[in-house]
Amino acid sequence: MQAANLSVMIALMEQDSLYDRPDLYDLLAPPDVMLERFYVEIARERGGRVLDLACGSGRLTIPLAQAGLDVLGGDLSAAMLERARNHARAHAVGPGFVQLDMRNFDLGGQTFDTVIVAMNSVLHLHSRDEFKGFFGSVGRHLSPNGRLVFDAFLPNIAMLNADPDKRELTATVVHGALGTITVEETARYDPLTQVRHVNWYWSSETENDFWQVPLQMRCVFPQEMPLLIASGGLSLIERFGDFDRSPMVAGSMRQVCVCGL
Repeated sequence: MQAANLSVMIALMEQDSLYDRPDLYDLLAPPDVMLERFYVEIARERGGRVLDLACGSGRLTIPLAQAGLDVLGGDLSAAMLERARNHARAHAVGPGFVQLDMRNFDLGGQTFDTVIVAMNSVLHLHSRDEFKGFFGSVGRHLSPNGRLVFDAFLPNIAMLNADPDKRELTATVVHGALGTITVEETARYDPLTQVRHVNWYWSSETENDFWQVPLQMRCVFPQEMPLLIASGGLSLIERFGDFDRSPMVAGSMRQVCVCGL
């Protein structure tokens, strides 16, 4: 193994969160034209200022800025924010970025016409108090006619009943330094907390399982979602089954929620 690759491997093993390695995270989140179009269009409908929470490496912040919107990206991870700033400079756009915890944040009286939380990021909230803090914080930052828009996967029996010891191939990606990488996962669902505990196993062509990283995602059921939204003083205005704004039905993969004060 080349020394450069070995150094990268050691650095990877020292990390314990996917969001500490934005170069790897971005490999698992390739561009999605439908997702980007939906969030850009729904933000344009209201105009004004946009807050992109859990913005990560700027996956949506940059397209929003390219659409001419006044956008601020917020994330808990300093590493992701640094990558987002670099991406913004590379695309010659100048959105703002701020480090914050979406469970409870205060941006000094700033308000926004659209607040976005994309790509299941709201499911990093696990407890009722965390959801209440999140929705309450968003409500304090919404303009009078503002909207919170987010997406979350729709739980299904097959997902929740997966064999916790069986590895499933999640993705095969190519990293600039490590070459081809396969990512496998195991998943265990806790019915009491409604949290799905996932472990991701990363393997290169030269070393199996060079990195293992956990990911915990809350499952929110359709009848439960409006109650969680209301716990923070917001209300569910519309809900779609996909980014094409089709109705949510039994076979939908996600619930795309539009909320207001």
